[in-house]
Amino acid sequence: MNTTFLIGAALGMLGALSINVGKGVQKLKVHVFQQGRAMLHPPHRRDLGIWILGMGITATSAVPISLGMKLTESPSTIGAMTGVGLIGLVIFASRVVGEPLSRRDLVGIVLVVLGTSVLGYLGGIGHKAPRSFQTWPMARSVALPFAFGVAGCVAARVWPRLHAVAWGVMAGICLGSSYFLADAALVKAEGSFVGQLSNPYPYIAFAIGIGATVTTQIGFLKGRALEVVPAVNSAAIAIPLVLEILLYARYPRPVAGLMMAVIVSGVYLLSTGTAVKVSA
Repeated sequence: MNTTFLIGAALGMLGALSINVGKGVQKLKVHVFQQGRAMLHPPHRRDLGIWILGMGITATSAVPISLGMKLTESPSTIGAMTGVGLIGLVIFASRVVGEPLSRRDLVGIVLVVLGTSVLGYLGGIGHKAPRSFQTWPMARSVALPFAFGVAGCVAARVWPRLHAVAWGVMAGICLGSSYFLADAALVKAEGSFVGQLSNPYPYIAFAIGIGATVTTQIGFLKGRALEVVPAVNSAAIAIPLVLEILLYARYPRPVAGLMMAVIVSGVYLLSTGTAVKVSA
């Protein structure tokens, strides 16, 4: 057992939980913005405070995710922890919002727990090739999935039926790329948690992460959450894995690849169950 990898994966789980539970808290009180300036005064001020708390919970994910990247050296593994975050959102929805747990949720939870447990035990990458990059090869690698996402969004203007999936995939590309760039910051800083702050990559990752929130909301405008949420979460898991292969030539060991497929299956079930009602 690789204890260091396991601790890093656990930190990734904590970050994913922060993102998703924070999202659930924001969703509870997002209606406060319909009050305009009145949200700054009682009785709406309390709701605004709860929404800000949700934002704070989401923001705290940056530290455990960055530490998880450092210990695992695998953004694809941290991306796979999205499934654990969704479990947190489902439990939050059940206990706080009052949404019932469905059989779909329970099967999804079992698949995610199985996949993340085995992945954490084995470690994600087989042969660990040295990680280094130049600016332009990095830019080209990251630009490739974004070009795919943009093409999908353009196609959705011609075929409106594609709107939810296209913008959901774009949001997932943003989220997955932000994971990868957060790891790139550590690679550039030679693993220094503090030293990474002197290069631009963590700030680019943060900006792209905000883009994930914006594009998700665009998807919700004309599409069903039932289509948007699975697309976001599946792409968020797939993109770091694709970028690791393109830029570092690092391939997951076969069992790890199988477990990622199990996690994606669980994420799909969770994304189409209770979690989608909270995210809608």
